[in-house]
Amino acid sequence: MSRKSKLLTIIVTIGCVMIASLAAIYVIGRATLGANKDVLRYHVVIGELQEVLSTMKDAETGQRGYLLTGEQKYLAPHDRAVARIHQEFAILDARANAGELSDQDVADLWHLASQKLDELQQTIFLRRTQGLPAALAVVETDVGKNTMDAIRAKVANITAAQESALAKANQKAVTLLNYRNLVAAVSTLLNLLVLIWAYRRIRDETAGRERIALEILRQKELLDVTLASIGDAVIVTDVDGRITFMNEVAGKLTKWGTLEALKQPCAKVFNIINESSREVVESPVDKVLRMGAIVGLANHTVLVRKDGSEVPIDDSGAPIREPNGTIRGVVLIFRDFSEHKAAENKLIESNQALEDANYAKDQFLAALSHELRTPLTPVLATLTNWEASDELPASFLSDIQMLRRNVELEARLIDDLLDLNRIIKGKLSLNLELLDAHELLQAVVTMFRSEINAKQLSVSMQLNTTRHYVKGDSARMQQVFSNILNNATKFTEPKGHITIASTDDTQGRMIVTFKDDGIGMTAKVLDCLFQPFEQGADVGRYGGLGLGMAISKALVEIHAGILTAASEGPGRGAEFVVTLPSIHASTMKLPAIAGFNLSANPNTYGISILLVEDHEDTAEVMSRLLREKGYSVETCATVAEASKMIRSREFNLVLSDIGLPDGTGIDLIRELRQHSSIPAIALTGFGKDRDISQYKEAGFDAHLTKPVNFQKLEMVINQFFSGGGNR
Repeated sequence: MSRKSKLLTIIVTIGCVMIASLAAIYVIGRATLGANKDVLRYHVVIGELQEVLSTMKDAETGQRGYLLTGEQKYLAPHDRAVARIHQEFAILDARANAGELSDQDVADLWHLASQKLDELQQTIFLRRTQGLPAALAVVETDVGKNTMDAIRAKVANITAAQESALAKANQKAVTLLNYRNLVAAVSTLLNLLVLIWAYRRIRDETAGRERIALEILRQKELLDVTLASIGDAVIVTDVDGRITFMNEVAGKLTKWGTLEALKQPCAKVFNIINESSREVVESPVDKVLRMGAIVGLANHTVLVRKDGSEVPIDDSGAPIREPNGTIRGVVLIFRDFSEHKAAENKLIESNQALEDANYAKDQFLAALSHELRTPLTPVLATLTNWEASDELPASFLSDIQMLRRNVELEARLIDDLLDLNRIIKGKLSLNLELLDAHELLQAVVTMFRSEINAKQLSVSMQLNTTRHYVKGDSARMQQVFSNILNNATKFTEPKGHITIASTDDTQGRMIVTFKDDGIGMTAKVLDCLFQPFEQGADVGRYGGLGLGMAISKALVEIHAGILTAASEGPGRGAEFVVTLPSIHASTMKLPAIAGFNLSANPNTYGISILLVEDHEDTAEVMSRLLREKGYSVETCATVAEASKMIRSREFNLVLSDIGLPDGTGIDLIRELRQHSSIPAIALTGFGKDRDISQYKEAGFDAHLTKPVNFQKLEMVINQFFSGGGNR
């Protein structure tokens, strides 16, 4: 076996031993971390159970204080506890869904908690309406005490089970840690033995080596031939920096003859300066001799040739060493950098042009977004008001709701169409809530009923899943279902058939299938279906931007779901399948807590509002709706008018558009904040993240993106005048 083979064997052996040791330590370490994670999780679950018990005690404490005193302030602990208990049980439900707690235990505990909260509410009501004796009569039945004792017992039982599991997890972690320490000790010993063996082998292999000057000389001659034929310019110098070799490429670049340059100082032949400052740059040869290491030129270096012309270059210098490390000279390799420099400058110019174009595009899209959203505001505000009104016939309600949903959906579509980059970059924000997917599907079918009837299509709905609740953004999920149903309606011939079905899978997910017998898709269309701006069907006949499916897929994936499409070919229909994590309907039937009102409105009379809006329809509708709610409203259309009105009279609230004829709402709020801290809400079509941050920094207390939902506006106003505001 050759020396090289023996050395390779040594290295491979050492590597195998080290890899095996590290692998064993890693596997056991991962198992130890897993056990420790289980220990931590049991501790957290036990803490959450104790928090539930503590919250129920707080509710009972507040009730007792109120029963004894009759004063409203003693109900504060009770009200806070009622507000927290749903959040805490939501956490326990999540634990149960993840298999960390028993579904039955959580359900039983919630049942007991609901009974206790009902008993507390009953006694509070009796104390408030009939006095202390009536409330004490209920207390003395011991129903509440027995329920609380049952809650304590249930929490204790669940906690005991968790503590038992915790003890097992602790024991497992300790055992794994001992194994890990043992493996580490054994592997360390093995590595030490291998290193000792390797040291002896290497010493034996290197002891007999001898220096061969003839081989070095031969290699030098070979190097000279190689340097002479290399494509780059090469200069070799001695330790004094004088040229001992220069190939023809270097002669052509420097305009020096190869023989003429011999024995010349390298700095004389290789004369380099900084392109911008025109200052002389230190010769890389001198730098190598000074530092004893490989060096390269800084950017923007040019070579001044013998005839005075200049050429940009790129180079590197390296020391030439004897076997003992002594420097014998320097080899300098350089090349003409002109083409690369020109390409680099062109790339910089192109990048700048792209940045300028992208900025112009963003500005245009922001302005377009504002102009598209603004006309929708009076429409949405009017529809929202009609929907909440009791004056219109009940038969109008479904149509009003349909119109309102479509206006809101149009606003969301504007967001997606004008800011597709936000979806691609994963910066799309969601308003998550618990949704009934079946109701959403039925609403989408209702929304498309006119198009369906116009083509005489039959739509059958087979909604069979028992897990039809999902956590998601209602408008976004409506957008997904609408896009799919719109495609099915568009690409199905008259008198065709569409089926919408829902089923459960074995992984706790809901599967929604849209199937039609329309024009179908080729394999090529399927491959690019979910790419933005890809239009598989005849655009002239069917139209469209090719964004619907790309946006839908992104939205479904943001909801942790899957969207797929399939077709057996042209003329054989298409099938779209949406798979979403779901929640069983039984977990949604939690009893409401009596007497807990989240929608109380303050007294609106006497509250004066200044509405700054240059869109006449929006100003007229918003002011009328606010006056109908009892507010005193003044309107104006410019920054100057608003400033004058604010200084001439007092207002309790300012609602301001951002884009105004003589300035911006930001200018107005900055002027206002110099002398007033009254609440101010921005109403605008500019709704990007950076816009919202800018409004907040300027001094606005809240922000609503157009089209403004009037109920949301009321809710924000209520926060300022019912103790929920920031000012």
